[in-house]
Amino acid sequence: MHAILAGIPAPCRPAAIIVGTCALLLLATALLLPRARPPALPDLASSSSSSAAAVRLDARVERRSGNEVLWQLPPAATPPRAVLFAAPGCTIRATDFFDASPGCPRCSGLPEERHFTRAGTPSSSCPAARSAGLSTTTPPGRRLAGLPLVSIGASSGGYFVSALAARVRFSSIAVMIAEGVYGTMGDIPAGYPPALFVHMPKDAERARDVAASIGMLKAKRVDVREIKCDQFGVSAEFLAERVPGLTRAVADALVDVLRRKGFVDEKGLLKKDGRRTPWKKAAEEAKVLPEGFRLERHVTEELNLAFAFHEFTSLKNAEIFEWFESHMNH
Repeated sequence: MHAILAGIPAPCRPAAIIVGTCALLLLATALLLPRARPPALPDLASSSSSSAAAVRLDARVERRSGNEVLWQLPPAATPPRAVLFAAPGCTIRATDFFDASPGCPRCSGLPEERHFTRAGTPSSSCPAARSAGLSTTTPPGRRLAGLPLVSIGASSGGYFVSALAARVRFSSIAVMIAEGVYGTMGDIPAGYPPALFVHMPKDAERARDVAASIGMLKAKRVDVREIKCDQFGVSAEFLAERVPGLTRAVADALVDVLRRKGFVDEKGLLKKDGRRTPWKKAAEEAKVLPEGFRLERHVTEELNLAFAFHEFTSLKNAEIFEWFESHMNH
C-alpha cells in the first residue's frame, strides 16, 4: 500500500487510502463479460425494465485483510470470462453496486452502479441458476484462476486503480472522472495496461489533466482512449427508466416541478448540479412525492448525470465493456 500511495499526489492520498483500506469502499466483483459487443444504449437508457429484471444482484460480503469486500459470480452454469475489480470513490459505497438482499440488507443499488453491475453480469438462460444468483458451491478461486483481470476506478478510485495498475497485471483498466497519477508516477513501467479515460468536458481543469495523462501514456506506447460525457436534458422517461421503483407518474411530476421552479432551462438542461438543486424540497411542497419516499439519492444521482458533473456513469457501458473485451489478451 505504501508503495502505491507514493505515486499518488499528496492531496489525493487520504481519498486513496479510504478507497484502498476502509470497509464498504473496496469492491471486488467477479463478472461475466459479454461474449458479443453490447447493444447501443437507446435514448440514454442501457436496458429495459424486463431485461434488467433478468439479473439478480446478490452480493457476497466477506472480510479480507481488514477490508469488507463485496463480490458476485455469474451462475455456475455460465462460466466467467474475466474478473472485474472496481474501486468506487469517496461518495460511492461498495453497497451501492448491489440490490438489497438477505446477504447484504444494507445494499442500496444506486441506478448507475447497479446498471453497470448488471451489464457485467448477464443472466443465465437457466431459470434455476438465475434465481440462485450466486455460486456458493464452487470456490471462487477455482472458478477465477487464470482469467483475465480488468479494473475500473471512479474519482479517487481512479487514482487508486491507475497506481495499482503499475504493480498488478490487468488486461486493461478504465479510469472514470479522474486523470490518474501519471504526472507523479515518475516513470510509467513497461507493460502498463491499456487505459480508457471516461470524463466530462464540463470539468475543464480535469479534462486538461486527462489530456496530459493521455499524452504521457501514448509517449510510452500504451494503448489509450477517452470517452467524453456531455450534459443532456432531464426527462420523465429517463428518470423512470433509470431509477428502480420510480413510477412514470412520479417522474412526470418531478420533471414538472423542475420546470415550474426554474431548475431547468427550455431544453430541460439543469442550471445547477443536482446535488445543489433543492428538487426534493420543491417536490414536497408540491405534494408530488409518495409517502415514505426513499429514492432521494437515486434521483439526485441521475440529475448529476444529466448535468455532467458526476462521479459514476453507466451510460457508457457499451464502450467500456467493448474496451475490456478488445484487450482481453493483453
